[in-house]
Amino acid sequence: MRLKSLALAAIPAAFLGVMASAPSASAWSPGNCQTGTFCVWPEFWYGDTDMPPSLVTDGEWSGSAPGHIFYNRTSQDVTMTYVIAGQEEQGPRTACVSSNSGSYFTMPMYVTDIAWREDDGSPCW
Repeated sequence: MRLKSLALAAIPAAFLGVMASAPSASAWSPGNCQTGTFCVWPEFWYGDTDMPPSLVTDGEWSGSAPGHIFYNRTSQDVTMTYVIAGQEEQGPRTACVSSNSGSYFTMPMYVTDIAWREDDGSPCW
C-alpha cells in the first residue's frame, strides 16, 4: 500500500517538472538584442548584459542553440521550437513568443527552430 501511495505521489511531481520547463509568461529585458531580431542567451542574467547571445536571427531559422533566456524584438509573433537538454528523447515542444516580449526557461534548453507565427486567431501569450 505504501508503495502505491509513493507511486501516486510521483505523478503530480513529474507533471510539475514538465510545467516548470515551459516558458514563463513574465517579461524579460531585451539585453543586447537589437531591434528587429530574435535572440537566445545560453545563461541566466539580470538587467542589461554584454553576454553574447547563442542565437540572433532576423528571420526564420533552424539549428540548435543552447538557451535559458529568449527575447523577440521583431514586429511579428514567433513560434519557437525547443527541447529540454538531456531529455531530447521526449521530443520537441513549441511556444508562441509575442513580438517585443521575452522570458526564460527554468531548465536548460536547446532552441531548434524559429518560424513566423501563422495567425489562426488564437492569442500568443
